[in-house]
Amino acid sequence: MPTASFATRPLEGIQVVELAHLIAGPYCGQMLADEGASVIKIEPPGGELTRHRPPARQAEDGEVTAYYASLNRGKSSVVLDLKNPEAAEVLDRLLKKADVFVTNMRSSALERLGIHPHALHARYPRLVIACISGFGLENSGEYADRAGLAMVAEAMAGATGLTRDHSGNAVWCGFALGDIMAAVSAHAGILLALRNQERHGVGKVIDVALVECMLPMVSVALSRAQVEEEAVSDFAGSNNFHGVPYGAFPAADGAVNIGCNRDDFWRRLCAAMGRPELGSDPRYATYNDRMRCQQEVHAITEAFTRAHTRAEITAKLVEFDVPVAGILSMEEVVDDQYLQQRGALRTVEDGFGGTFTLPANAAWLDDGNPVSRVPRLGEQRDAVLTQVLGLGAADIARMEQAGAFGAGKNAVPRDAKRPAPAAVPSA
Repeated sequence: MPTASFATRPLEGIQVVELAHLIAGPYCGQMLADEGASVIKIEPPGGELTRHRPPARQAEDGEVTAYYASLNRGKSSVVLDLKNPEAAEVLDRLLKKADVFVTNMRSSALERLGIHPHALHARYPRLVIACISGFGLENSGEYADRAGLAMVAEAMAGATGLTRDHSGNAVWCGFALGDIMAAVSAHAGILLALRNQERHGVGKVIDVALVECMLPMVSVALSRAQVEEEAVSDFAGSNNFHGVPYGAFPAADGAVNIGCNRDDFWRRLCAAMGRPELGSDPRYATYNDRMRCQQEVHAITEAFTRAHTRAEITAKLVEFDVPVAGILSMEEVVDDQYLQQRGALRTVEDGFGGTFTLPANAAWLDDGNPVSRVPRLGEQRDAVLTQVLGLGAADIARMEQAGAFGAGKNAVPRDAKRPAPAAVPSA
């Protein structure tokens, strides 16, 4: 069966080849697949890294990891050992037919494989090539081939310095913000480049670095640092520009986020807490007053929140129109009625008879609740080679014998138990 079955979507007819692992590249490819593109995911023998990151859901004839499932729905999986000449030829033929190539491999690795973006652009001037890396292909100096992770980009963009606890200590955000920002930026670049491709028949190398993709997240702080006399870090507290109080506060059954970025919100919060007099107290009345005594304001707020549950706090603050939300666990997110009603969550088949509830593509929510599935490793290999490249069974057997799909324990023997041949999602 195909890994995706959708109604008409905007990118139908677009062919994408993805050579990517972990988060940034795969998430970009998944967005394109959600929007109708036919995405062929090239995986090394044994599968890409996230196929082996626990936890995994076990089935009688295989397993699927939560990590891989969250980033790869709706794609066609093809295993190629790109160090093998036959496999390299297959990739070359796929790229010749493709509209888009997405990768987040290091440029040095791409160069060793003979598929550096600049070389590909010269070979296929119509191809849109999105290369996501830690520090970029061009003008990156000593950073050119340095290992780049989301948390590194978040630090270099100054974002980690803005993510602070109420004592003012820098705290990593706890998730791959830099990766997702890079994926979304690459996705936007691809859509723009496809427009140019359609109008003028030309492609583009989209050079996306994690660090620069994080900079918009700190734009307000960056501009403020250039006009205010005291640096952000000079203030003892979680922030000096969003508002005070602002951030996470402990509740009787967890924690809540409260945001008072205006003086009227502070007055309303004081009324909700049963202490309306603090709203006009000269120590706390204005934004700047509260900024200079964050510890006191946070202590007042925390005394209130600790005495109530998340639901009680939310009800009280909503009544007074103060921005608030209980901090949900992942289990609570899955069952959240608001998210379900919005269509922000969708059911994804895991390829082994189970399902995951995962985020929908926020850029294209009105897709009619499509059925989408996570591909098994190499599941669409034969379908892609026959339907896209026109190869026959004898060609595939010869390539398999030559090691194009891996060798030894990483290869999938022809006589091994395989799922029924899967069609390539319609392009």
